[in-house]
Amino acid sequence: MYLQEILEVAIGLVFVWLVVSIGTMSLHEWLGNIANSRAKGLEKAIIQMLSSPDLTRRFYEYPLIANLYQQPKKKGQKVRLPSYIPANKFSAALFELIIQAGTENSPVQVMTDQIEQHLNALESPEQQKLAREDWIAILETAKNIAASGAGSAALDSLKFQVQAYGEKYPELKPTLEVLIPQVDTYYGQFVNQQRTATETGADTDLIMRQFRLGVLALQKTNPRLGASVTAIIRQGEVLAPQGELPVASTRTNLESWFNDSMSRISGSYKRHAQLNAFIIGFILALILNVDSINVATSLWREPTLRQTIIAEAQNYPPPAASQTGSTPGPLQNIPALKTQLQALNIPFGWTIGSMNTGGGQCTLLPIKPGQVWGITSRDNSGKVNCSGIMNLPVDLNGWLAKVIGMLLTGAAAAQGAPFWFDILKKLVNVRGTGAKPEEQQAVG
Repeated sequence: MYLQEILEVAIGLVFVWLVVSIGTMSLHEWLGNIANSRAKGLEKAIIQMLSSPDLTRRFYEYPLIANLYQQPKKKGQKVRLPSYIPANKFSAALFELIIQAGTENSPVQVMTDQIEQHLNALESPEQQKLAREDWIAILETAKNIAASGAGSAALDSLKFQVQAYGEKYPELKPTLEVLIPQVDTYYGQFVNQQRTATETGADTDLIMRQFRLGVLALQKTNPRLGASVTAIIRQGEVLAPQGELPVASTRTNLESWFNDSMSRISGSYKRHAQLNAFIIGFILALILNVDSINVATSLWREPTLRQTIIAEAQNYPPPAASQTGSTPGPLQNIPALKTQLQALNIPFGWTIGSMNTGGGQCTLLPIKPGQVWGITSRDNSGKVNCSGIMNLPVDLNGWLAKVIGMLLTGAAAAQGAPFWFDILKKLVNVRGTGAKPEEQQAVG
């Protein structure tokens, strides 16, 4: 009997929710930009993946990643990290950092500071210079072990250079005698792994050998990340398409690992964003008095109001088209939302004026029976008036309906503007397939 009227009320209510959702979305984006919440969530996820705040810092400083965000112009200015990192850039940066780990965490590199202290104690500046040059040559040999096809020969060469260095500079010999077994243990693992890979024909790629050395270093300094990357390498060896290079396979699996982690973070972010949208939507409903129950009641009672809103809804642009590209703040957003609602003649907003207290006392804090919420003032004639919000509920049932109506508005805003836009178009299309109200009256 009232299907047409019910459909029109639904269209009007959904349209109001769409308008409020757009305002909520703009405010949410504005607040998110201030808090940089997406970037912080991404940073937290990467720290969890890399299991090291220090490695995460170096990851963000890596040129490939650093180019994704604006560097601070002034000293001491806070860095705004990127809110999005492409998976291929993540894998490329992490791949290079792991290769670097094979060199930076080697016992030769770690002992450099200790060697430097001994060199500073040498009396002759010329001897200090020669000793530093010789040590740099040892460092280069250590770096090139991963690139050497000689395997054991390269390791023997490194140990011989360290021993010769100790003979040439006796002051450093006790320190170097401690270093040689560490070098043998550290690089011995890599040489054995390289020998196995050569015998089995697994991989002989130079870059992949360097990467494996870095993974060995991680297993000591960052066991959790080392275990994750080792599993990724093994997965690549088993699942890689025939003929695919090990480096490409490993990079692809690193991208998949990153994408899987981002999917989990994205789900958590959406739930958090929905809660924030509900809070923002409820606050907007409270500020503008957008009561869904009151709106629905008014639409039901006033056919003209329904027709006005339906005419507006039929030509309303998609939410994305209504955005200007810059996110307005609350001082611009709330008045714009208020103007949109006013243009629809929807009953909303608070009415402020002189109230009839009915003999009650006008006060800002009505804590006693007989007190009325308002501000006491005097007009030009000296008459005492009570000014306040005139359209507040007058009883408990009214307050309960008001709160529920605003909660409904907040819950609707949390669904997002695209959601309500899709529903609105479907409802408009359903109405368009039926007889218009004037045609129904003519038939009756």
